[in-house]
Amino acid sequence: MFEQVMEYPVDPIMIGADYFAADPRRDKLNLTVGIYQDEHGQTPVLEAVKLAEQKLIESQTSKSYLALTGDANYCNVLGHEIMGQAYDDGWVSAQTSGGAVALRVMADLLAQMPKPPTVWLQTPTYGNYVPILTSAHARFAQVAYYDRLKREITFDQMLDGLTAARAGDVFLMQGVCHNPTGADMNIEQFHAVLDLLEARGIIPWIDLAYLGFSQSWDADCAMVRKIAERFPECIVCITLSKSFGIYRDRAGALFVKTRAGDRDRMHRAVSAIVRSGASHAPDHGPSVVRTILQDDILKPRWLDELDQMRTRVARVRQQIADTERAEFGTDQLAYIAKQSGMFSLLPLNETQETALTRDHGIHVVKGGRVNVARLGAADAKKLIRAISETTSAT
Repeated sequence: MFEQVMEYPVDPIMIGADYFAADPRRDKLNLTVGIYQDEHGQTPVLEAVKLAEQKLIESQTSKSYLALTGDANYCNVLGHEIMGQAYDDGWVSAQTSGGAVALRVMADLLAQMPKPPTVWLQTPTYGNYVPILTSAHARFAQVAYYDRLKREITFDQMLDGLTAARAGDVFLMQGVCHNPTGADMNIEQFHAVLDLLEARGIIPWIDLAYLGFSQSWDADCAMVRKIAERFPECIVCITLSKSFGIYRDRAGALFVKTRAGDRDRMHRAVSAIVRSGASHAPDHGPSVVRTILQDDILKPRWLDELDQMRTRVARVRQQIADTERAEFGTDQLAYIAKQSGMFSLLPLNETQETALTRDHGIHVVKGGRVNVARLGAADAKKLIRAISETTSAT
């Protein structure tokens, strides 16, 4: 029977990690998987998280199932924290196993509508969007967002592309620290996008994965708060993996703002889709998040640790630009210092990207994405020299 199984596409991030593991070179450099690392190459457990876990050990009285949509208190606390005053009884919420499950639940729901909308994607964008939408049999189309060789957002092209969207379609965009480009829209561009969405009746769907890694936790929530305040219908997906450093604990949520008459029906639809897929979400990570956000001592400590991670990533970005200018007299990578978050796209074509790994042992995600947070103090010069030699040779 199983000889009939088709070849499935391999996730470029996971295959990149496999290639790195198989590389025998000792001086190889892994810039693939999207996790934060400190200057020692470690992904630390935050002190606030450890203290919250200790509180849970002492206070938790049951490991029984929660509702299909998870812990209502967790969703309520997180909703108010992210959306502020715009979060009220008009929202349907669900605790999910990270942001990917929140995305899949919404993709399933859209695909099952009698008149399925088209989901419009920025390109390049997060590599798992297309597999999630495809597996759900959701309709999607793409608009240009970023030119990696020119190292700039193709904003006018994106707006032009969205003019093909119909009323009731959905635009899936990222909040801050755009993955994989690191290039975020400025405030004027963001407002122009919202104006277009509102004028054409397009539903905003915002995916949040790196809150706190651009400016600060509160400042990074500004975009989603504007959407929540302005639109009668919108979709918000979030993962807390990066912001709390709890990658394996799978803390996420789905929030859907509806009109009053649609709320109960939407809640039943989300519950049914959750039941048919992930069923009950894991609770440990979300309980840690809820505990921290409700604690007057733990929350400031967590925010301080989040600021330290953000500051380190920004410092690495600036180091790349400064080192290139001082050591090589060029500014080929200066744009990296102006971007935010963990990721950037290297200005390499496919041949150069292959040579970077083959000749220099620097492993990147297919398409040129690198995780700058994984660069140690001595790695910037190695990366710059390798890129310089690779681009010069071709």
